[in-house]
Amino acid sequence: MYLSLIAMSNRKFSQEASLGALQNLTSGKGMLPYAIAHTIVQKENGLQHIKKMIQADGDVKKATVSLLRNLSRYSELHKEMGAQLLPDLLLLLPNSGTSTDVTADMTVSVCYVLNNLVQKDSQNARAILSSGGLNKIFNISTKETTYGPTKAAIAASNVLHSMWRHTELHSLYKKAGYKKTDFINNGIIKAVKSTRD
Repeated sequence: MYLSLIAMSNRKFSQEASLGALQNLTSGKGMLPYAIAHTIVQKENGLQHIKKMIQADGDVKKATVSLLRNLSRYSELHKEMGAQLLPDLLLLLPNSGTSTDVTADMTVSVCYVLNNLVQKDSQNARAILSSGGLNKIFNISTKETTYGPTKAAIAASNVLHSMWRHTELHSLYKKAGYKKTDFINNGIIKAVKSTRD
């Protein structure tokens, strides 16, 4: 029902409410969120409708990314999510770490979705590299305030750390001009540790 509303409605409030309901239904742990997430992606082909909402404005886009963050927790869905959504997610990232065209919260959420998608799937990591999205993630990972790295920098650092864990991609990274210290350095290690504490 909610996916139909997302697909058929032209009203932003209906779309946002439907996305929010799906976000609530897929949050948490247990069989119900798991089953609903799998139903959305695999049985109802819901990603095609959700993908359209990535291009929406404001609260609809925010609800979409929050739903995707919930869906990305399930590794069985990573292949489909990566194939259908990765380019659109990378477009949501700011072109520079200080860009004001994307909110900091949105950047954090997109980075967490990307991190979930690359942790166990080297194809998604490869897709980030081949799409040119890696430079955006590098730029975000270096941003700091006087108190330390920003939340977005911490989230982006986690993506880089996860990407480096795919040892079969090291030669591709090197061929593209990247080195180990781009993915693993003191700042990234500190950021990754901060999310585990």
